[in-house]
Parts: sequence; C-alpha cells; structure tokens
Amino acid sequence: MTSTARGSRLRNTPFMVRESTANYARAINSNLMQVSIVGRDGKQVTLPGGREVVEFVNCSYLGLDLHPAVIRASKSVGEQWGSNFCCARSRFSIEPQRQLEEDLSELYRGRVITFPSTSAAHISIMPLLASGVLINESDPPAVTLIFDQFAHSSMQYLKPVLATEATVLTVPHNSLDALRSEVVAARQRGETPVYVADGIYSMGGLAPVRELVALAEELDFYLYVDDAHGMTIFGERGEGLMLSALDGGHSDRLILTFSLSKGFGAYGGGLLVPDERWERLVRSYGQIYSFSAAQTFQAVESCRAVVELHRQGAVPPLQRQLRDRVALFDELMGQSLPFSPIRMVPIGDEADALSAGEELLDAGYFASVVFFPIVRRRSAQLRLCLAANHSEQDVRGVASALRSLRDKYATIGQGEGLE
Repeated sequence: MTSTARGSRLRNTPFMVRESTANYARAINSNLMQVSIVGRDGKQVTLPGGREVVEFVNCSYLGLDLHPAVIRASKSVGEQWGSNFCCARSRFSIEPQRQLEEDLSELYRGRVITFPSTSAAHISIMPLLASGVLINESDPPAVTLIFDQFAHSSMQYLKPVLATEATVLTVPHNSLDALRSEVVAARQRGETPVYVADGIYSMGGLAPVRELVALAEELDFYLYVDDAHGMTIFGERGEGLMLSALDGGHSDRLILTFSLSKGFGAYGGGLLVPDERWERLVRSYGQIYSFSAAQTFQAVESCRAVVELHRQGAVPPLQRQLRDRVALFDELMGQSLPFSPIRMVPIGDEADALSAGEELLDAGYFASVVFFPIVRRRSAQLRLCLAANHSEQDVRGVASALRSLRDKYATIGQGEGLE
C-alpha cells in the first residue's frame, strides 16, 4: 500500500520523459504511434505510403461505429440546432441531449449525465466525491480514496487535486485483503472509504466485481468504477460488467463512469449516479459540466441511434460474435482467460517489444506496443483489441504471427497485463 499525504509530490514528469523519449521516437518513426491513416475499410486501414493492414487497436468492440443506422444518425442533426451551441452545460443543453440522458437513465436504471469523454466525467465528479459533499451535503465527511494500483490513468492523473481534500491511497491490483485493511483503517480514522477501480482494465484483466460488491455491502464503503471497456459488451441491456454483477440493478454504493465511444460505438462518456441529489450536485458544481460544452450534436444523435439498436435487440447477437472471436483467439494462443476484448502479449524488454510490433506490422497487422510510462519499466507488451467485426481469418492470421513473436521475444511470463 502507498499513501499520499496532502500536498506531497505525486508526479515526476521530467523522469518519465527522460526514460521514454527514445522509445517514443522509435515507435513514431516505425509507424507504430501517432499515425494518420489515409483510408479505412472495416478493420483494414491504409497507412501513409499506401500499405494496408488489419488493425487491432479500435475499441469499438461490437463494430457499432460502422453500423448504417449510427452513421445515418450522425448526419441527421436538424438545421435549427446548427453545428454547435458554444456555451456551458450549466446554461443550455439542447433537447435531444436531455432526451439521450433520459433514455440512458432508463437503460442503465439510474441517473445518467453525459460528457464529451469519460475523462471529462472524472474531472467533474471525483473532486466532489473527495470533498465529501456527495456523500453528505450538509455535513461532508472526511473521505479516503483507495485507488487500485492499475486504475486508469485518467483517474490517477487527478490524485494531486483529490489529495487537497481527501486521503489518497493505493493498494495492489485486485487485492481484496489490502482493500479490506484500508477500509477498516479509514473507518477507524473516522473517514468514509471509496474504492477507485476499473471494470475491465485497459492493459488486460477484470475487477472481481461480485466480490467487490459483497465487500462494499459488508464493510459499508463506496465503489467508484470506470466501466469504459465493459459497457455494451456485457449484459442483456448492454449495461456493462459492473451492473451485470448487480443482476441488472443498481446500488447506492456505486458510482459508475462509462464510455459512449468504445463498445457503445458512438462518441462521448457519462456517469451513472444513485439518485437525483447526486445528479443535481454534479450538474451544479461539476467542473466540466459547469464550464464547458456538451457532446457535439452529431455525437448526441449517434448515441440515440445506439440506444435504439439496444431496444431493437441488435446488441446481443454482436456480443455473442465478439465472444466467439475472443474464444478463437484464446484457443489459438493456447490460453484460458476470463472474457475481455483486450488481450495482451507480454514481452518485457522495451526494445524487443518495439521489434515485435514492427514485425507484426510487416506481417500485415497493427497492434499497440505499450511501454513505460504506460506500463512499468521492462514490462512492455503488445495490446490487441478484438472486435465482433474482425473476421475469423483476421484472428487466425494475427494469432499465428503473435505465437512466433512471443516465442522469439518474450522475456517475461504470460498473464494479465501490467498497467
């Protein structure tokens, strides 16, 4: 466990830049990062110079970003609204945005507020949570925020801000024993504990969601979960990994953030809060909500089209197809892991991982090469996002190439990714 006292140093940007500059330069020069694709045909993209490769980096896991109904909706903004209305959400929202939030609230069975991104949702709610006002508006308690070690960087980035009003701690990844200890210690200090975690971790692996819900009920603490990678691909209503663990319901101990871009297939982010009191406070005092604009009008209409696809029953067949693609990949790679569309191939040495990524690209497949500061030093990996609209041929081809690269380069054991 690591602890953060108020005002202590939480970042070391010069060290991070110094340690990673050469690797970033190589990745950019090799067309593995910061690439502007010049064409797209489903999962095949065209790189500068005309080379065509199959990409495994797009997080639209169900392929809904290419669904004809979603594309049509993105072009259907009424002329009365114009291309934009540039003012803060605290002043105006357009009626289609309000209706989208009501539709999502019905779908996810809570109160939903939408944002331009999941990161914007974090910025709006996490400081309020750290202050205690969301928990008790009239008598805010002191709060302890207990971060999972691998919680997404968009939340970790806020630690210096959060530490001005709350105790900020970090526990080992998915360690329920460490979490239990810190929750008990926070209660002994008279502070209200909040556990901060992902549903599906961006570098692979899942949170033990049912165990977390049970522990939160037992010890009386809150769960703040970023389910960006889980929404839409889990649950009969696409309610995501976390809400599925609640059998489709909701808990007043759960604050959920999610993406409207990844599995959802449109654009933006959102948060789901337990009741209208929480909603009112975020709409009144949330930083991004109060001082920035909403999603683009095109994004709003795209999201509404995806909601309609949920209502029409179009999502479950795509969920099954995604599971089939992931199961095929795991079989070909000789591994058995819990279902997730994110699969990691651990390499270890940063230079070796970059070489593996370059060779994979030469074989016709684009995967993300992740290295420090995205993961710990000497824990570099290849990251693949599998999707329902990958063909079986795509999956078989990339798995064959990856097996050869793993045998050639891997210097650390296989397992869950290290963020």
